[in-house]
Amino acid sequence: MKRIALVSFLVLMNQSVLAQSQCRVGQVVQITGNVELQRKNETIKPIEGTQICRGDLVKTATGSIAELKLRDGSKITVGKDSQLVIKEYKIFRKQPNVALFELLQGAFRSVTGSITKRPHRYEVTTRVATIGVRGTDFWGGYGLSPDGALDVVMLEGTGVYVKNDKGQVELDKAGLGTTVSSDTPTTPKTWPEEKVMRAMATIQAN
Repeated sequence: MKRIALVSFLVLMNQSVLAQSQCRVGQVVQITGNVELQRKNETIKPIEGTQICRGDLVKTATGSIAELKLRDGSKITVGKDSQLVIKEYKIFRKQPNVALFELLQGAFRSVTGSITKRPHRYEVTTRVATIGVRGTDFWGGYGLSPDGALDVVMLEGTGVYVKNDKGQVELDKAGLGTTVSSDTPTTPKTWPEEKVMRAMATIQAN
């Protein structure tokens, strides 16, 4: 009986450690409006300080936004009426760091922290392209262009690449943006101020 109890205790301990490691991603630092976290089969109403776990789906309602701060200092703003999945997040000492997200709808802004100071893979997948980061402040999302196209703009930093199976482009200067539908990402062009302002409006409280 003692042996069975010990085994059960060790199993519970291992499950607890695993759960803690999955939730060592970061936390919610600010909420405006109606925001939900979907974690497995559970729906959570987060507050400031709620821990973020790998696999969490962050959902915002119309007019609502959520600001997340990850362990390395990266900041992610999930825009209005948006859905973003935290697919993977791992900080290593000797291996490349990994941060993977998926934008299901809406828009987001990401300002990377120390995770990109050494070899890394920091990517956001969407239904039409993958956005990769070399260390930067950038915005990506739907709604600025017609026909459900994805827009991406680098606001500041060292570079963003946008790729799909049709091709790849590099955004290597602040203000450069591209648009992706089901074809090759368009040639990077400097966005007019009006378009940048429309992008920022999607991730800012009214």
